[in-house]
Amino acid sequence: MSLILILPFTAAQAADLSVSGGKGANLARAARQLPVPPGLIVTSAAYRAFIAPLTARVSDLLRQHGADHAACSEAIRALILAQPLPDGLIDELARALREHALADTALAVRSSGTLEDLPGAAFAGQHDTFLNVRGAPAVAEAVRACYASLWNERVLPYRERLGVGHLDAAMAVVVQGMVPVGAQETAGVAFSIDPVQGKLDQVLINAAFGLGETVVAGEAPVDEFRVARTPEGSVGTVVSRHVADKPSALVSSGAGGTRSLALDAAQRTQSALTDAQCAEVAQLALAAEQHFGFPQDIEWGYSAGRLYLLQSRAVTRVPARWTRDESAERFPNAVTPMTWDLVEEGFHTSLNYSFALMGLPHFGDKWFAMRDYYIYGNQNAVELYSGRLPIAALKDLGQLQAALPQIASQYAWVQELPLRWMRDLDTYLLGIGALMREPLDTKTLAEQWAYVLRVRDLGREYFLPNIAISLTQRMLYALLQYLLKMFTGDAQQAQTLFDRLLASTDTKTSQVNGELWALSRLIHHDARLYDALRAAPSRQFLGQLHGYPDFAKAFGQLLQRHGHRELDFDAYHPTWIEAPQTVLDQLKVLATRADEDRRGRELDVQILMADTEHALLAQAPESLRYLVREIIRLARAYTALDDLEHYQTTRLTLPFRRGLRAIGEQLVAQFVLDEREDIYFCPFAIFDAAVRAGDFAPVRTAVAQHKTGYAQARRNTPAWRHGETHEVDLNADTLQGLGGSPGTVEGEVFIVRGPENFAAFPKNAILVARTTNPAWTPLFYQAIGVITESGGPLSHGAVTARELGLPAAMSIRDATARLANGTRVRIDGTRGVVTVL
Repeated sequence: MSLILILPFTAAQAADLSVSGGKGANLARAARQLPVPPGLIVTSAAYRAFIAPLTARVSDLLRQHGADHAACSEAIRALILAQPLPDGLIDELARALREHALADTALAVRSSGTLEDLPGAAFAGQHDTFLNVRGAPAVAEAVRACYASLWNERVLPYRERLGVGHLDAAMAVVVQGMVPVGAQETAGVAFSIDPVQGKLDQVLINAAFGLGETVVAGEAPVDEFRVARTPEGSVGTVVSRHVADKPSALVSSGAGGTRSLALDAAQRTQSALTDAQCAEVAQLALAAEQHFGFPQDIEWGYSAGRLYLLQSRAVTRVPARWTRDESAERFPNAVTPMTWDLVEEGFHTSLNYSFALMGLPHFGDKWFAMRDYYIYGNQNAVELYSGRLPIAALKDLGQLQAALPQIASQYAWVQELPLRWMRDLDTYLLGIGALMREPLDTKTLAEQWAYVLRVRDLGREYFLPNIAISLTQRMLYALLQYLLKMFTGDAQQAQTLFDRLLASTDTKTSQVNGELWALSRLIHHDARLYDALRAAPSRQFLGQLHGYPDFAKAFGQLLQRHGHRELDFDAYHPTWIEAPQTVLDQLKVLATRADEDRRGRELDVQILMADTEHALLAQAPESLRYLVREIIRLARAYTALDDLEHYQTTRLTLPFRRGLRAIGEQLVAQFVLDEREDIYFCPFAIFDAAVRAGDFAPVRTAVAQHKTGYAQARRNTPAWRHGETHEVDLNADTLQGLGGSPGTVEGEVFIVRGPENFAAFPKNAILVARTTNPAWTPLFYQAIGVITESGGPLSHGAVTARELGLPAAMSIRDATARLANGTRVRIDGTRGVVTVL
């Protein structure tokens, strides 16, 4: 099979990054719908054919010069520039230029590396571009110079930092009709959101007279404009402008290349764009965003009154805006440094793996970060990536029907992901088992630390697709709600249908709750056991278990199966197996309840779900019935999968605690730590360096500092927006949040701050908490309503409340501070409103 050396932008293969490089692939995709000048791709295969005879010599030069990047670059570039392009490539290039009417016009020849514009590897400005190139011989020379730029001095250390092999990189080249921007015309860059100030409701434009390379390179003063935009993609007015003194314009030279032309005094301070042109450029940026499905950074230029798109790439960095919006539900409490440091890298690796799976660009910054021992989310990043549904741009059923083939192709992985995750689960579980059997007592401290790192690595590998599961569940819920609104035309009716369709799911949590309920029946029907358990604190009753052999056996089996169940995200806190008294507290709550026909109630819910689905499918257009049925099925499947993924993830806590406990015991014996659990207060980097150096004095200092800081943080309510002071309005009578479970109820609240409050929770109270997790579920059977400070319709609290028919309001900010035990309130779970009575 012959190599494909040159492709026009219009060829399907030209959109393949491995063929055309980052810049070329983006241009080929953009050219399908946007005003992109015509052009060609000299493919990466052409470069590989060119470099093949030189590979051995390049390898020798890399070894010979080592870390001397300047000498290495000079030698390899000289080797490449002395090597003629293959005759076949030159001939095909000349033919392609003639065929596409580019032989006698000015061209831009741009490097397009196969690693360029990749996740975490932009290579911005690292490779070379040549402007105003004319004729096949000059284009061929420019192509070879682009090949040489793959070995520019500044590129070599950049690849090494990324861990990319030098010989694994390849170079495609973009050969594109040049937009002849004159000195009286304008070019520049635009961002469909503002990545400088982090404003997602504004388009940022930089502009100058002449060719846009001066703007791209940042080598001269430029004008700056900000234009209002809406989330739907429409353009508003210019909201700010800065007009610079622009002394010159870069223009094409008649002899080839470019030259700088001095501007007269009047033009120097003239705005490069009118308001109408600002709106047009902003609209082009938004059109690129809609085309690529993500905010874009574009290069543009005006020529003869027409606006052209010259380049487009995703915006993947925005200033962080740290809030608790995204993090409060997952991480309601203060977290110790060691726990966070051990999981943070795995989380962000999984995040970008998931984005790639979903067709979203790599995020180059932190999504979550620890601030003052609480975990905060980068809300700008959340808003940047959220809401990117496959049908968000479709306005009616006709458009939806036409888009079905594309949706099916683009989102086929949604059906495959559960199977892939289940396939890999066995490897993870076997790894956990092996780690739990591995003896630690005879290991050195360094070996025990290596054990902890192996636990981390196993978790990181297992967790790789897990965020995709959570994000897909969220996407499917939003997709189903979108479809229901499209069918009914009424948001309230759509929400009612949604609640009925997802009223119950057979999750791992519900299975565990069923086992707890069955165990509570042993207590309920044994008066002696019931009275003894109610009379003694749970921790004390553990010493009396032997007197109730049947219950003790069943209780032990429950802990063997589910003892890894966590009470808190932080591994600093024990799980069920180490704190069985907390499970007894839950059983005490359940044991007070009378027997009830749970099977019959669940059957009624299943019938309601089936009837609702049947009626909906009967009303849907026949061509959409399979899509609707599949989205309902997948929404239910991902609800169960998301819960199961979390259940299995918490198994990591046992070997983590086991390894860190062994380390802590050694350090207590060496008088480095006062208590073995103090190891959790040492940041990862400090402890890792101490193990390598054999000097643990910095560990003791760090532990003292962070243990004090952590204790203070636990006493504080974290600011919702980091860095801002927040005064709680204790006199507010109406608290607005999000609807979690429909219905209205009035009653007295009881605040639960942690498992230590479980046993005191009164029957028929309204549960108030920062958030809840599966360990809290028995409290729901005592409650008549639920209020949480975080979360939404997908949260544990909301899902459990819906299953039990309890009204619930989520994201009621500062609820635990505004309300006190005994305060009487009304919950409107449909509207997410809490009223103090």
